[in-house]
Amino acid sequence: MKTTLHHNTEISFRENAEKEPSWLYDLRKMSWESFHSLPLPDRVAHLWRYTKPENFVDNSLDSAVSTGTVGIQPVMRELSDSSFGAEVISNFDGTQEFKISTDLTRQGVILESLAAAAFQADRPAANYLGKLIGFDFGKFEAANLALWKKGIFLFIPDNVVVEKPIRMSYSPTESDPYFRVLIVIGKHSRATVIDDYSSGHDSDTAGLFNGVTELFADDYAQVRYITLQNMPSSYNCYFTQRARLGRETSLYSIYGGLGGGNSKANVGTILAGPRSDSRLFGVVFADHNQHFDYHTLHHHQAEESYSNIDFKVILKNKSTSAYTGLIKIDEKTRNCQAYQINRNLLLNKGPRAESIPELEILTDEVQCTHGATMGPLDPDMLFYLKSRGFNHEEAVRMIIEGFIEPTAAQIPPELGDTMRRLVFTKLEGGN
Repeated sequence: MKTTLHHNTEISFRENAEKEPSWLYDLRKMSWESFHSLPLPDRVAHLWRYTKPENFVDNSLDSAVSTGTVGIQPVMRELSDSSFGAEVISNFDGTQEFKISTDLTRQGVILESLAAAAFQADRPAANYLGKLIGFDFGKFEAANLALWKKGIFLFIPDNVVVEKPIRMSYSPTESDPYFRVLIVIGKHSRATVIDDYSSGHDSDTAGLFNGVTELFADDYAQVRYITLQNMPSSYNCYFTQRARLGRETSLYSIYGGLGGGNSKANVGTILAGPRSDSRLFGVVFADHNQHFDYHTLHHHQAEESYSNIDFKVILKNKSTSAYTGLIKIDEKTRNCQAYQINRNLLLNKGPRAESIPELEILTDEVQCTHGATMGPLDPDMLFYLKSRGFNHEEAVRMIIEGFIEPTAAQIPPELGDTMRRLVFTKLEGGN
C-alpha cells in the first residue's frame, strides 16, 4: 500500500533545491523517493502486530514540503544562571530559543538549529546526518529525513566534560510534525543530554509527531541520554532513536513515556567498539485508552561489549502496551554480556500488556538472559501496608513509587521530580 499524494507536492519539493546546500537537498530527494516507494508497514510484521501504521500517516504533506528550512530563524541567547549547561526551548508557536553558557562555547561546544549547522561547511553535520537512521530505515523515517524543518544539532568536541545537563525541549505544532536531533560527542568527553518532548498543556486537536534522534559517541565517551515524552493525549507519536558507541564508551539511556494517544517508539544502540557499555531503562505509564508500543535493540558488533535493559510498564483503565526487545550479537563477537527484563504492572482488570523478548545470537562464548513479568498489584504487599495503617490509595502509591524509583533516581533531580509528579498525577486521576 502506497500513500497517495497530490501532484504539486513534488513540484514544491523541487523548489527547496535553491534554499539548502546541495548535499542536504540530495539527501532529502533520496528520502522523498524512498518514502514514495516504500509501502506502509505490514501488520503481519511482528513489530507492527499491535499498532496500526495508519495512525502515523501525515495527511498534510503539501504544506510540509512547501516550506524550506531557510525561513526558520531561531533566537540565540547567552545562558547565565541555570541548572543546565545549555538549553533549547521549542515553543508551541513554532519559535526556538537556544541558550548556552559562555564556558561551554569557549570549549567548542556547539548547540544550534540543525538547519543552521547544515549551512555551515565547518560543521560535521553532513558527515553524520542520516547515517544511523537513513532513507532506507523505514517509511516514516524516510518521511522525517525528507521533511524535517526544525531540528537540533549538538556537538561536543574531544576531551570536554559538561558538568550540567544539556536540555532540549520540544512542543509540537499542528502544521509541523517532523523534528530531528543530531548529537555528536567526541572522544574522552562526558555529558548528560535531556530530550524533553512535552507540550506543557493538553489539546483536543488531533496531531501527529514524528521525531528522530541520532547519537554518535566516540571512543571513551560517557553519556547519559534521557527522553521524557508527555505529548497531548490527542496526538499520535512516532519516535525513532539510534546511538552508536565507540571503544570503551558508555551510554545510559532512560525513557519515560506518559503522553500521547497512540505512541510507537523504536530505540536502540549499536555497540560498535570493544568493551562498550549500554544500559537502557524505561518507565511507561498509560491510562484511559492510551496505547504504547516500544521496540528496543542492543546490537553487539564488538567483542567484550555489555548491555542491560530494564523496561517497566504501568497500565491503568483500558490502556494497552506492547514491548519487543531484541538482543543481537554478531558472529565472532565473543565474550559479550547482555541482559533484558520487562516488568508489567496492571492496576485493574481492564488493561492489556504484551511482552516479546528476542535473542539473535550468532556466536558462542556469550552470556545472555532475558525475562518478563506481568501481573496485578501484589495482594500480599497491599495487605502488609494496610496492616501498618496505610489506606488503599496510600498503599498503591507506595508500591508504584518503589516500582519506578530505581529509574527516576538516575535522572537529574529536576526531570526526576517531573517524572514522579506526572506518574502520581495519572495514578490519582479518575477511573
